[in-house]
Amino acid sequence: MNRKITVTCRDIPDLSLVSATDDDQERLRKWKNTHRRSFFYQELIEPKQQVKWFRGYRDRADDYMFIVEEDGNPIGCMAFRAEDEKTIDLYNIIRGEEGQHRVTMQSAMYVMLAYIKERFPERKIKCDVLKDNPAVKWYQKCGFAILDEREYYIMGISKDEIHDVEIIIKEE
Repeated sequence: MNRKITVTCRDIPDLSLVSATDDDQERLRKWKNTHRRSFFYQELIEPKQQVKWFRGYRDRADDYMFIVEEDGNPIGCMAFRAEDEKTIDLYNIIRGEEGQHRVTMQSAMYVMLAYIKERFPERKIKCDVLKDNPAVKWYQKCGFAILDEREYYIMGISKDEIHDVEIIIKEE
């Protein structure tokens, strides 16, 4: 995805979701490595691997990765992609910077879900989550339910469960 998208929320003025750029690669690599036990790919990611992966991400039309910002400072990542014509798959949900923040990842999730609901109103929203990932409970707090259990959970959220937040979308 080569266009720049910024999604903000009227009720949370210090929160922004901003399209990830080449300049975010090293930060994303470090965050993913720090939290690798929560993801399917658990090996350390080397810089060259990150560049190759990021190039692939940019070339996919229906793949969106946002840096979660608090007052312009990066604190996390959220991404989604079209899995098929009927389904949106969330991935790379990472709280990158620990510590006290006014912006919560839960609020960022609500904003991203509102964006997905507006942009892809006919598609289901799901994510695959490792069973031992502590974020399973967090996803449930955000309104997701376990839809299927394999060696991991397939979690989904109905459109009725998505919080009504007023978003502002800027595309360049």
